[in-house]
Amino acid sequence: MPRRFGLPSVYLAAAAATAVATAVTTAVPLAMTPASGLAGRPAANEPSRAYLVTARDRSAARDLVGEVRWRVRRYYTAALPGFATWLTAAEAAELAADPRVRALEPDRLVLPVPGPHRLPAGAADGPGITVYVVDSGLDPAHGDFGDRAWHAFDATGGTGGDCTGHGTRVARQAAGRVHGAAPRARLASVRVLGCGGTGTLSDVVAGLDWVRRHARRPAVATLAVDGAGSAALSTAVRRLERAGVPVTGASLARPARPARPARPTRPTRPAFSAFSADHGASHALVRQNPSGTLRAGEL
Repeated sequence: MPRRFGLPSVYLAAAAATAVATAVTTAVPLAMTPASGLAGRPAANEPSRAYLVTARDRSAARDLVGEVRWRVRRYYTAALPGFATWLTAAEAAELAADPRVRALEPDRLVLPVPGPHRLPAGAADGPGITVYVVDSGLDPAHGDFGDRAWHAFDATGGTGGDCTGHGTRVARQAAGRVHGAAPRARLASVRVLGCGGTGTLSDVVAGLDWVRRHARRPAVATLAVDGAGSAALSTAVRRLERAGVPVTGASLARPARPARPARPTRPTRPAFSAFSADHGASHALVRQNPSGTLRAGEL
């Protein structure tokens, strides 16, 4: 077929390649898989840090992901409408003022909290219940578990093994054969803490995101980490609970707000006080693909 414009084939090929590249770049936000993350760190000469963005709704989250797609690390689809990304100071200020953004917070290291870690009331001895241990992993071969434990998901990009023993201890308290609260329950390891004994908010939310997508009900989740003050983590826990998965063990209490002068003062009660190290109740949503755990110097 004759070329109508008489352009050399090399120019046609270049134009076609440019069009394809443009189409692919434009389509990425629509085609990207949930929580896949598109890039690692930005260029070394660009001062930036890791953030978690909670959008107003899923539509707003998709729009925002499209605008910062070159540095999106995780895109959450069940835990909360939002994503984890790298932002410069100017970008962070711009996003914080965007009406589509409900909350913006720096990603940070989280620590495990000490026990004892008890299951919510009503778990009984656990027949038919699956306990999702969102922690440092667990050892399925431990004699306390029999054949009831397995590695389900690892947000740190590993194989689910427990480097520190914390997750295994939590699992034994929850569903160990000898001293566990629900000795007949199944145990699914959802690893969100690294071998250094710490994790990141973005990985913890990723673990909850996965549980929300894949939980076999009836189910309970243990989350023995200190997430106090995190809007994203609090949203993820609330939504998981509303989806029918009680969460126990998370320290999510926020600072109490000062009482209004017009109202009589009353004892303040921190939000989510039910989620303490030794008491729990509730449900919420969650899911995400693996990615490397951030080290302290990367935050």
